[in-house]
Amino acid sequence: MNDFDLSKLETWLSVTYPFKEPVQVELLRSHTNDVYLVKTASQQYILKVYGIKWRTESEIRYEVALIEHLAKKGLRVANTIAGKDGQNIYQVATPKGEQYALLFEFAAGKKPQPPFSNELYVAFGRAIAQMHEFSDDFVTEYERSPLDSEHIIARPIRLVIPLIKNWEEQLALLRIAAKVRDKLKTRKMLKLDWGPIHGDATLDNLHLTDDGQIVLYDFDSGGSGWRAADMQGWAHKNAEYAEKWEAFKQGYSSVRELKALDLEAARYLSAAWLIWGLQIDLEQRVLEQGDAKVAEYLTMQLGAIKAQAELAFG
Repeated sequence: MNDFDLSKLETWLSVTYPFKEPVQVELLRSHTNDVYLVKTASQQYILKVYGIKWRTESEIRYEVALIEHLAKKGLRVANTIAGKDGQNIYQVATPKGEQYALLFEFAAGKKPQPPFSNELYVAFGRAIAQMHEFSDDFVTEYERSPLDSEHIIARPIRLVIPLIKNWEEQLALLRIAAKVRDKLKTRKMLKLDWGPIHGDATLDNLHLTDDGQIVLYDFDSGGSGWRAADMQGWAHKNAEYAEKWEAFKQGYSSVRELKALDLEAARYLSAAWLIWGLQIDLEQRVLEQGDAKVAEYLTMQLGAIKAQAELAFG
């Protein structure tokens, strides 16, 4: 959508939302979704235009319902903005066709900048624990596929394996996927904490206010899943982030019990999330770029998955 006429988008926003000032739009990034900064003379907002093959209307309504639930509970989040007719979700005409669009508040504060302090990770852990705590009673009629091993491992593997030309690389990925699945389906793992998760809990998806508060945003990858997926399992045995992971766990456990079982699962899920990412990236943007780009992408990502698996199982 980089070639989309932004003036058309500005006109659509002015007609759809109760802005009293002229609107300016700037493309921030184009990946799975297209994300825009929307500015008036006095306010800023974020517009997300969902990838045409990414989310159904029901899945987007799930996201809206979860964010509204968390906001009512007192979690600091970037909530959605209703249009003139009181609706949150709209369709906007783009060169790709009709795409779903959501306008969000611009999260208070600013994106954290390095060097990242241990205090930031304490606050981060606390915010994620609050998100889990506040969503325990979340109920909605709208559906998203549960983020179970079928969704995050089996489906991606069925897509990816035929695309890998080197049989040794195929075998390596199959072995990692099987090892993760086996770990997650053991009898003890049946006791894992399950419920709504953020799904992409990183410093890229939060702002830090001047008084040290965390504001979470971008719940697009969330759904019902193992809470351990939000617990920074990638930091297991990562010496560079050891102190920060301890700080995150300290913050989390100050709000919600942090069980050893969930921390064990977190490291396996860090590898599973990379496997799921293969499917998302391939289906949303890489496959359409041709065989050479697919091969280049897979080489890079398979290396990352093997490195993460070594940390997870080492």
